[in-house]
Amino acid sequence: MKSIAFIIPYFGPFPFWMDYFIASCKANPTIDFIFYSDNEKPEDWPSNIHYKKLTFSDYKILVSRKLNIEFHPESAYKVCDIRPAFPCIHEDDLKGYDFWGFCDIDLVFGNIRNFLTSGILAKHHFFSAYERRVSGHFFICRNIPEYRNIYLELNNWKQAFEDDKHHCFDEKAFSDLFVKFKNHPAFSKKLLTWLFLPYSRKAYFKDQFSTPGLRYDWEDGTRNFPSEWYWEEGTLTNNRSDNEFLYFHFLKWKREWNSLEFNIEKPGKKWKISISGFENDLGE
Repeated sequence: MKSIAFIIPYFGPFPFWMDYFIASCKANPTIDFIFYSDNEKPEDWPSNIHYKKLTFSDYKILVSRKLNIEFHPESAYKVCDIRPAFPCIHEDDLKGYDFWGFCDIDLVFGNIRNFLTSGILAKHHFFSAYERRVSGHFFICRNIPEYRNIYLELNNWKQAFEDDKHHCFDEKAFSDLFVKFKNHPAFSKKLLTWLFLPYSRKAYFKDQFSTPGLRYDWEDGTRNFPSEWYWEEGTLTNNRSDNEFLYFHFLKWKREWNSLEFNIEKPGKKWKISISGFENDLGE
């Protein structure tokens, strides 16, 4: 089984759904999550979460030193831009892992190994949950020296990293290493991609339909998205499909939740997510 570690810098108070995110991490015990945060580590977090406490100021110093740049943003959201450089920034913490990844925390995981199978990880070096671009909320890369600094191949990377403005570098610019020629016919697109995007030859980019309600249609081609998602002991499903899902990224509903107040319970073995929030221990 290939080892995987997700790098998650997060500064500022944790969101109200954090216990549910953590419960879904715990249900994937063969995958590690390495947190860098200025919060106090909760005592009941699972052993597959490795917690490193530091301030955002200290983290900016670390990034500046590792990348030899001036990294001094006001907002911690800017960290999303430097995700492609994580294997350089966190090289020491990633030693021994076969793959490293980045992800968001406004989601809950299903059974990750059911999707990142041994066969897929043996054949591919990159995995994105979108077909046509890098998914900033879930991406993994093989942890080998020749991939540690591939972000350097992108124009203006230093300017984008040092600029205080958020450039969505992890999804837009980084995608240029894997996906281009989107408007070409299928045959020429495939040929041009093979010739000019060598990293794409080892990339597994497949839409997981895990961020419903926004840019992309549902798996049946409609805009009829699930209204409920169900998590039960690590398995994630919904009311619009018989399939199991890799994760549910509730970005659209999160925007609605900002104006609501919730009484959040500790997650149990089975729960539901809807526009109304989290409903715990269904049927118990």
